[in-house]
Amino acid sequence: MKKAIIALIFVIVLGGIFFTLKINGEKSVNEEQSFDIEQIEELELNIESWNIALENTESEKLTIEFEEKQQNNPIEVKKDGNKVKVLQQDNEEGVMKNFSFGKKDTIHIYIPKNAVDRIALKNSYGDIKINNIETEELSVSTDSGAKIIKGLTANKGTITSKDGELSIVDSTLNELTIAATNGDSYMTRVNSPKMKITSTGGEVLMKEISEGKSLFVETASGDITISYKEAPKSLGLMANSESSDIDVNLEGYQKEKHTDTLKKGKIGDVSNKLELISKEGIITVK
Repeated sequence: MKKAIIALIFVIVLGGIFFTLKINGEKSVNEEQSFDIEQIEELELNIESWNIALENTESEKLTIEFEEKQQNNPIEVKKDGNKVKVLQQDNEEGVMKNFSFGKKDTIHIYIPKNAVDRIALKNSYGDIKINNIETEELSVSTDSGAKIIKGLTANKGTITSKDGELSIVDSTLNELTIAATNGDSYMTRVNSPKMKITSTGGEVLMKEISEGKSLFVETASGDITISYKEAPKSLGLMANSESSDIDVNLEGYQKEKHTDTLKKGKIGDVSNKLELISKEGIITVK
């Protein structure tokens, strides 16, 4: 048994060395494509393994840049009417398909503010970074990989994640929906009147948030922590957890029904709602 394990490790190491040598022996390709923003309303990305970085630019053009080191994982950029599509699919087959050796390549996309009405981003294995983007609608769907969003301004945001950590900082949206299977969700100074966050396994931590019309958070397992930047003025609160560990510490909060697994109360005339549900986790509101 020990010999078989050693032999398997030897094969994997040799495969990694061969793969690395193959990449180093290939000539990288630098490419840049730009589009006039007057002609673009949508940006669609369907990426299998590359990292993605969306950044704001003062230019009046939408620009896509990448350095293609791995010739077997090509990038395709095409314009379809008023939509720009960026596509990437791995060509490797078999057991090595989902293994990554070394640093992943990154697609950089520079977008003028409010230049694109809709951004739809689908990524299987890479990380995603979004910095100071303004758009009407942002849709993000990932299988794995970290998602870091800073300075986002949007009317509507939808994020679906099977695995990997999510971080949103200093962002404003009229409506935000997050559906996560595994992985923690961290939000700091996120302003949205309407938020819905669901998670199968993972912590939900929201810091320095502003009071909104409706905030709903539900986790099958994992803690929920809500921390307001300023004390809410008008709020109806319901927190339910089978862990029997719920803590509510808000100025002006009036208890209506408090049990080991349920805390229900209000502040002011209850024009806003906060609903928190966790099957096994700790719930904290402050």
